[in-house]
Amino acid sequence: MKRISAILLLLPIMAFAQTSERFIAKGLLSGKGTLAAGIPTAYDATNMYVSGNIEYYTEDNISFRGGLYVFLGASRPKSLIVLSQNSTCFFGYNYHLTTHNHLDPYIGFEPGVSWTQLKAPENQALQTYPYNISDYKATISPVASATLGINYYAARFTHLFMEVSYINGMHLSDIPAVSLSEFHIAFGFGFNIFVLKKK
Repeated sequence: MKRISAILLLLPIMAFAQTSERFIAKGLLSGKGTLAAGIPTAYDATNMYVSGNIEYYTEDNISFRGGLYVFLGASRPKSLIVLSQNSTCFFGYNYHLTTHNHLDPYIGFEPGVSWTQLKAPENQALQTYPYNISDYKATISPVASATLGINYYAARFTHLFMEVSYINGMHLSDIPAVSLSEFHIAFGFGFNIFVLKKK
């Protein structure tokens, strides 16, 4: 049992042990999956998501990626929750700043669409027009994301990452538009392999 515990403790250290080989190059395929927090700019709350993306480096400093944020809920009083649905799919590109080590800073732009739905009030009859006639249906709304992040590729198959994204968009429905703008914060482990043979 002690031996197994020691191995489990040493695995992260072994995985990220320094190596002279750089893994940031054309042909690298990486994926990330983690929990993410969203901080809306229009109201006080914290939205929680399961997030993940797949990214492919078409050049040493250019990559394309697709990502998904699945809405889990919001941490604010139940009576004040604005959205009951807010899941988003993105596709875009990242520009990676050239370094001479294992750090991989990047900036990115990703347009996307959100599947959003306002939380219906408990007593709709007390609402004023047009909120009292809305059917509060889920809808698809266009959004766009600007991202600033950094990867740490020090192992052949795993890496660390941290990123902050600003999401801009509006929930479009049969009532006045509601802002979807928020900051997303995510960090954790990712996985990577080379699709192309390195020269």
